[in-house]
Amino acid sequence: MKQQELQEAPNPERRRIAAALGLFDGVHLGHRQVLAQAVSMGECHVVTFASETMPQKQGRPLQYIYHDEQKRRLLTACGADAVFALPFGELAELDGERYCKEILRERLQVDHVVAGEDFRFGRNAACTPADLQRFGRKYGFSVHLIPQVRDEDGVPVSSSHIRFLLESGQVTKANRLLGADYQILAHVITGNQLGSTVLGCPTANQPFEPWQCVPHRGVYASFAEINDIWVPAITNIGVRPTVTGGNAEPIAETHLIGWSGELVGRLLPVTLCRFLRPEQHFESLDALAVQMQRDIRNRMRLLPAEGNPGEA
Repeated sequence: MKQQELQEAPNPERRRIAAALGLFDGVHLGHRQVLAQAVSMGECHVVTFASETMPQKQGRPLQYIYHDEQKRRLLTACGADAVFALPFGELAELDGERYCKEILRERLQVDHVVAGEDFRFGRNAACTPADLQRFGRKYGFSVHLIPQVRDEDGVPVSSSHIRFLLESGQVTKANRLLGADYQILAHVITGNQLGSTVLGCPTANQPFEPWQCVPHRGVYASFAEINDIWVPAITNIGVRPTVTGGNAEPIAETHLIGWSGELVGRLLPVTLCRFLRPEQHFESLDALAVQMQRDIRNRMRLLPAEGNPGEA
């Protein structure tokens, strides 16, 4: 299943379509309940916004957990048959009734709509779930609202709360609320080769997207997926102060333990399982190399050498 443009939604066989509505940033536990309901009712079409268009929302930056390709993969794993990721600006001025009539009914020909009970839509997010139900009655689709999911402390599961957890290094709790281990998915780029030539720990270097949420700077116990096998790894997220002096954009550097091979140019999934320590500045590269060996030993003590991190 590939991400589709909105105009590519013909339905000549008149299959019963259940549309799941929302931003779905992170595809967390609450989102998964919306998706499960839609999947149970017919062919599941997800109607969402392209993550990369969201920084323009209300004229201010809005960080997102996952870029569009990551989100598409997760939505597909949850049972979506089609994903319509719309540019935010394209619909920002569309009022709620026109959205229901022109997008949901006329273009997508939906029979059912599923959304969270706090779903807002239309120009300036002015329309409520009650409006969605009213327009559903008018244009011939049923509306199903899913109650908000809460964590073990009674806190609502939300993308903003998960972003806070990631940014503060609480990746284990973030993973529970996501329903799958947080994942970095980016092409490996060429680094400065210090890992392989000086430190004895070659790394796969992966940048974050411009408006993407960057987890707390530091070292994580992780896994990297190579040819459908999850390889134990450690991942440093940060600006590499020992090498750059801190004058750099955050990047993920992953050392695959006991594995060697060429990864530059490869789209590499890396999951973060546990936070090990904050990023720090070392007086020398030798001191950094010694600490990296400690990090590897600590990671292998905390997590098994083989395994499969949490899946969607």
